[in-house]
Amino acid sequence: MTQSDNFLRNSDSLNTSNIRKYLPKNNRKVTSRFSLSLIRVYIKEYCEVSTIQGLRYIVISKSSVERLWWISVFMGCVMGCSYMTYLVINRWITTPVLVTLATKETPILEIPFPAVTICPETKISHNCLNYTKVMIAMKKKNLTNISNRESQNYDYMAPLCELKNHAEKIKEQERKHLLDRHFSYTSRSLGDYAEFLSRCKALDLNLNAYCQWMGNDVECAKILTPLLTDEGLCYSFNMFDVRDIYSDINQMKYFREGWRNPDWHPDEGYKKGKIEKTYPRRTFLNGAKNSLIVAFFTNKSEIYYSCRDFSLQGIRVSLHAPTKIPRPSQVFFSVGLNRLTTVSVTPTLMRTTPAIQMYDPTKRNCYFSRERKLKYYKLYNQDNCNMECWTNYTIQHCGCTHFYMPRDQHTKICNMSRNDCLNEASISYPHAIFEEHVKKNIGTSYCNCFPLCTELKYDAEIATGEWHFYNSDEVALDGMRDWFSNFELLVVYFNIGNYICCLLNSKEENN
Repeated sequence: MTQSDNFLRNSDSLNTSNIRKYLPKNNRKVTSRFSLSLIRVYIKEYCEVSTIQGLRYIVISKSSVERLWWISVFMGCVMGCSYMTYLVINRWITTPVLVTLATKETPILEIPFPAVTICPETKISHNCLNYTKVMIAMKKKNLTNISNRESQNYDYMAPLCELKNHAEKIKEQERKHLLDRHFSYTSRSLGDYAEFLSRCKALDLNLNAYCQWMGNDVECAKILTPLLTDEGLCYSFNMFDVRDIYSDINQMKYFREGWRNPDWHPDEGYKKGKIEKTYPRRTFLNGAKNSLIVAFFTNKSEIYYSCRDFSLQGIRVSLHAPTKIPRPSQVFFSVGLNRLTTVSVTPTLMRTTPAIQMYDPTKRNCYFSRERKLKYYKLYNQDNCNMECWTNYTIQHCGCTHFYMPRDQHTKICNMSRNDCLNEASISYPHAIFEEHVKKNIGTSYCNCFPLCTELKYDAEIATGEWHFYNSDEVALDGMRDWFSNFELLVVYFNIGNYICCLLNSKEENN
């Protein structure tokens, strides 16, 4: 037996220094060759006894094809495991937050009752403008019996009614605008649009409305605040005063002041220690006895169908958080004439843990209300951000804004000569969002309008039925039937006393 055979037989106790004892000093290449042989021995022994599937067959297989097959299977498994490991690590880095359910229920007294915005479909009083009469006269081009006041009020209705009803007047204004580039700011201004809607309103809260809150009769004028929206003049219950929502830059004209200095904040909740006379209002129990009831009565002469096509007369209603400016033209449900509608509300609240604030907003995909500053709003939320984005796009496209949009002192309200431009902007805006999504792959975060990290939403179950206004058993309504021919009754209440909120927490906290 040679020295090399002894070397391989006793390989467990060998190392590089021992190799040098058995080999001639003048042949250093032998050391490298036997080192490789030793490594092969170790690898073969490991593969034969390893529990990893496939390694044993690689070294014991006689056929090269079989050996190649098991090598391919093993390498495929290694690559598959590596790829799945990469996906897990990448997901941990890019989405470090998780949404989980809270471990206990939360009572409804810790959140405000939903803000309820009600918009009458009858925009103006018949005494201020007989819209149908003027529209027919305009189409016949016979304005002999139409006064300048009626013509002016008819023009004011252009933003709220079908554009085709005002097509001739709009074309006339556009021709004048082409002749005089400054005409759009010297023609009839819509700067006093809020004053026009208030002066010509068809609904008087002191005469045409009935309200009840938590089982107690209340004056509607004390709990419903006038609000200028994209549906004209509306009335809002339990909403922040617009002076606490819009920033000081905004030059819109406001209606009478509502409740100031609210006791609730989206991130912090209600002020501790204050229970009575808190605002926004809240209920302590669920059910119809702890509800908001609003009834609007419409005069017989105030209903007209010529302003819009396929218009559902009555009122349109939006439920939203108290900090949001609603858009009842986009998100609403209708309460038709002579209908009683009940709304059963289920709250949904997303809360966060303190560790979430350490992450970048693009990683957690949400903002805190004080984290991002908007130009026209004091408090951030996704709806306000989207509205500001839409406003900026309109200003860029037309050089002016809609009457309901916030604006600074350098921005004017668009007049009739710019109505076509406003219509084009409303059509092209969704395409601009889509193009931005394709370019940057930012999904719903166009203009970086992420949702709030702590966000309160209200889901509604709506039921409606006929209200027998003319039933002789309704003695309390005897004096109203001769004067009012139509009515709408709305009942809003929480259907549960406790709810389970969702928690936005980090994956590290969840482990």
